[in-house]
Amino acid sequence: MLIVDDQRDMLMTLGILLRSEGMLVQLGEKGTEVDAAVEAFTPDVVLLDIEMPDRSGLQVAMDLVQRYGERCPVLIAVTAHNNEAARRLTAKSGFRHHVAKPYDFEAMVRLVHDCGAQAPAHASK
Repeated sequence: MLIVDDQRDMLMTLGILLRSEGMLVQLGEKGTEVDAAVEAFTPDVVLLDIEMPDRSGLQVAMDLVQRYGERCPVLIAVTAHNNEAARRLTAKSGFRHHVAKPYDFEAMVRLVHDCGAQAPAHASK
């Protein structure tokens, strides 16, 4: 899975948590890094901050959906905005899930697993 968030503390904490669950995780701090990371890493799930200074997570999501279509990773919006308008906007942009900050880490782990994020084969042995 790929996690992209310009808030370094949040990014590192979530990365550590998901790695402790046996997930193969790649981290990024810039929206401009997402396209190359998805191409190289082919994640099952992308957790993407909506408000990044270099590129909007909404635009990143629309570009990924346009580029990959049915093969697009599951996109999860991570944002401080938790109202119906924000949820509609993320859904319209291609996100399948909308998670508001601050979020419950256990609930995030369950969501990521439910979305099909896979642990590497050697992690389950």
